Amino acid sequence: MGIAVHTIDILLTRLLWPVPRVRMEAARALAALIKGGDRNVADRLLVWISGKKFESEVILGLNIIEAFDLGAYFTFDEVRNSVNAASHLSDWLMKANFAQADRLFPFRYAYAPPMRAELPEAVRGSFSAFNGVPQLFHSHLSHLEEQSGLPFSKRWQHEWEWLQAGELRRQGDPSYFFHGNREITGQFDFADRETYVSAYLRTLSFAAAEWGLPHSIAEQHSRAALTLNRGLAEVAPIDRPRWTDGILLGEHDPKTVASAIWRAASSGVAPGQMLAALRAVEVAEAGYAVFEFDVVTGNAAALASPDEPDDCRWSYLANPARYEGGFYSSPDIGFKPKPRRLCGKVLTLDVGRGLVDLIPHVHLPSPHADQPKSEIACLESGIEMQAGGSPIAFWEHWYSDWEPACPRKAHGLVGYKTTVKRDFVEAFCERNSLKTAVWCSVKSGTRQYRYTEFHEREEKFWIDI
Repeated sequence: MGIAVHTIDILLTRLLWPVPRVRMEAARALAALIKGGDRNVADRLLVWISGKKFESEVILGLNIIEAFDLGAYFTFDEVRNSVNAASHLSDWLMKANFAQADRLFPFRYAYAPPMRAELPEAVRGSFSAFNGVPQLFHSHLSHLEEQSGLPFSKRWQHEWEWLQAGELRRQGDPSYFFHGNREITGQFDFADRETYVSAYLRTLSFAAAEWGLPHSIAEQHSRAALTLNRGLAEVAPIDRPRWTDGILLGEHDPKTVASAIWRAASSGVAPGQMLAALRAVEVAEAGYAVFEFDVVTGNAAALASPDEPDDCRWSYLANPARYEGGFYSSPDIGFKPKPRRLCGKVLTLDVGRGLVDLIPHVHLPSPHADQPKSEIACLESGIEMQAGGSPIAFWEHWYSDWEPACPRKAHGLVGYKTTVKRDFVEAFCERNSLKTAVWCSVKSGTRQYRYTEFHEREEKFWIDI
């Protein structure tokens, strides 16, 4: 017996909730039910998509099919017929999953008429006041504007004004909710954001139809509006480790607390493995603490320096919108005497709006560690880095709380742990005459009342292991 319709609809409603993590968990639950053979869930998802008049809300549904590789559970015709607000991105998602999607025509894309929409000036002026939209959309349109000399940014506002003036108009003043800093706005993702994202997609449609922007370029830029990323969407958080509780500093010495955290985390590492990167977070009403650890490689003199080690060159996955496969690093600009972190950030071009708070925390060994042909595989329990088909490193994550907002300097509630094969690190160090040490950065804050400002401090140091 399948799950009840009203329960399915509750999950579908969560796809538009104001907290990105709620959206993510709802999408994961729906995908699991569809993969479990519940056809009723697939049908209700199609009905939900068909009822959406915002292009960006259509993407919320279609992206579940893409991110969780559900193409085999649907027919192309039923998915195509459910899309009533087509865009370059909705077509890209269908093409990525259905071979029959090679004859989707751009005339289906909507965009605003040339005259200006009739709006109260207070509403019109709120376009630029809304800072809840990711900067990525501004960056994409600014880039296109610089390349073409055409007013992409003004067109974005024009499309947004028509959405506000029409039947899709959202209630409320976005600047009221999003004025101020990240501590107030947190990770909130109000429905007003979908107006901006749909206007962005319509701007690309207009530019392709009226300004001669190649559809391939419009499609490429449309992927900024993805909500999920195949591979990364499958990686579920683990239970929060017990040793991350009670790490608020209070009157304790940061170095003493940091050493205790590192020892506790290292004690759970499997034989033959070693801890290479770690992030532990705790947030309470009156305080917070963020501990970030990195194994660092360098010569003895460099590791004796109090200077902060260099970051690794960032690594990028070569396959857009897929967080799996091979990757390449940005060019190395030459040897520096300063020590370098063993692990670096692994990025892809189109990670998805629902995962932007998670992606900066994925840390795996950098290609500078003699692994230029490494592959990355996403598992439900974490992300595995492989060399020659054998695993050499593993990354897993957890959340410190369900709170939708967190202190600005905490930069998210994600905790993570990266483990690496010990003989891999030892062989790398031996080949390059390097030693290892552990660098720790601690950010903390205290306050008297929940809504007052934090008294914050930051400390960085080497710890003994």
